[in-house]
Amino acid sequence: MASPSVNLGQLLDLGLLKRYEVLGGEAGLRRPVRVVVVGSTIHEISELAAGSVVVFGREQLTLDDLAMDIAIRLAGSAGLSGIIAARTPRQVPLVTRRLADRFALPLIGVDDIAPAGVVAAFDPYVRAPEIAGLRVLGDAARRFQRPPANANALTSSLSATLGEPVALIDAESRFVAGDPEVHALLGTCPTAEELGGPHPVAVTVRAGEADVLLQPVQVDPAGLAVYWIAVRLPGSAAGVLLEPIRRAVAIAALSFAVHVAGDAVRVEREHRRRSLLLNEILEQPDDPGRRTVERATALGWRLAGWHTAVQVQVSHAPSAVRLSALGAELEEQLAERGVTVTLVERAEGWVFWSTAEAEADAADPGPLTKRVNTALAAVEAEHPGLRLCAGVGGAHAGTAGIGRSADQARQAVLLARTTRRPAAVEHIDAVSARRLLAGWYGSAPLRGAAADLLAPLQEADPSGELVRTLRCYLDCQSSAKAAGDLLGVHRNTVMQRMDRVTQLLPADLDDPDDRLAVHLAARAVDVQWEDPA
Repeated sequence: MASPSVNLGQLLDLGLLKRYEVLGGEAGLRRPVRVVVVGSTIHEISELAAGSVVVFGREQLTLDDLAMDIAIRLAGSAGLSGIIAARTPRQVPLVTRRLADRFALPLIGVDDIAPAGVVAAFDPYVRAPEIAGLRVLGDAARRFQRPPANANALTSSLSATLGEPVALIDAESRFVAGDPEVHALLGTCPTAEELGGPHPVAVTVRAGEADVLLQPVQVDPAGLAVYWIAVRLPGSAAGVLLEPIRRAVAIAALSFAVHVAGDAVRVEREHRRRSLLLNEILEQPDDPGRRTVERATALGWRLAGWHTAVQVQVSHAPSAVRLSALGAELEEQLAERGVTVTLVERAEGWVFWSTAEAEADAADPGPLTKRVNTALAAVEAEHPGLRLCAGVGGAHAGTAGIGRSADQARQAVLLARTTRRPAAVEHIDAVSARRLLAGWYGSAPLRGAAADLLAPLQEADPSGELVRTLRCYLDCQSSAKAAGDLLGVHRNTVMQRMDRVTQLLPADLDDPDDRLAVHLAARAVDVQWEDPA
């Protein structure tokens, strides 16, 4: 079995030679290097062993020397793997570069050169190429002994270790940190579905003219990847140096996973603290206690004034979406729209409230509703397939008003879930007619009756097409044309489906009571209801 070897491209990638330039013969950078020697005269070149790299000092031979062409011809005929020589202020002749390309003999130019120093630096890696891998691994182990402070620290440290650009992307192939050019290099390869799939493993993908190593970051070893580290591999990364690079990236991924897990624990602890505090406020609205008031004040919560509560829920989330991180994203998007609040995680979603000094300032829920809607839409846009909805309660005064408004927000979000619109937001108050609908949707037995009423349609059409057509038809006040426009089908198709619906339904759509019951049932069915314990 042949012993492992290193090539000149790999030696240059190690950063041992400062301020160098490949002036010609780039195609020969993958040629194995057997020995690195100091050159004395060009006449000795033909006596060197094949696979040698010869290093000339400024006194012996420079790149613009007329004898350089002879040296290239002799080196090419002898099967050498490269020439390293000093540059001068004068430009290297084009004919010299082309001659190096013709022989595929790497011609490396250096400003300041000490031939013996170059030989001493390269020689250990030529004699034992595994040393280069150990150097990379040792550097990675040292840098990532402690988890990086953040994503930027991860990418900068790993890039310094490998000498190559690094990027961090999420499970939906979005750029997070590092070098954006590496992310751009990936393009659509791999897809978000592949990154978010089960059992993630490190892969190398071909992106344009470069190879990119993708390493998953898993908080749970048996779970999905929360992030991916993308490293553009050098063209010379092969053989004994490729595996150490892979292992170094794996070390960085494991270290960053520790950071992510620690962050998740801190966030979870903070969420639990907020939730417990809100429970105390809701359970003792008239006398929350000094300690409770102090903790609420420390969080920036205002207990006095007129409060308008909002509840946000997830209607649908792709598997790649980290629900634990959505709260922070929502807070950021709300803050960008002038709603600086602290979200409190609840069993049924997130709750927050805005506070006004006077009743008149809180009377109109329109501006808050619009800001919530645009914030939800912005989060949805970052996560294809994600659907969020929210309910806005009425304005109520004092500490007890937080609980009353939160109850109305919980009722309003039930309505929002039935609309099936992106970023749906509904408002409800004490005199709103929608309270009747919210009470209906909030009743599990009534929702069960709705499911029973529409069961014949779902049994006949498991795809749900008949139910969707029925709901849209009734929403459009029984207009087949309007329903067809929304569904993207011809009005005749709508009428054909409705004929089948009327045959299957145990109800008469011409009867006002039956039509109302069927309409409510069609809105409630297929929604993933989550009744609070």
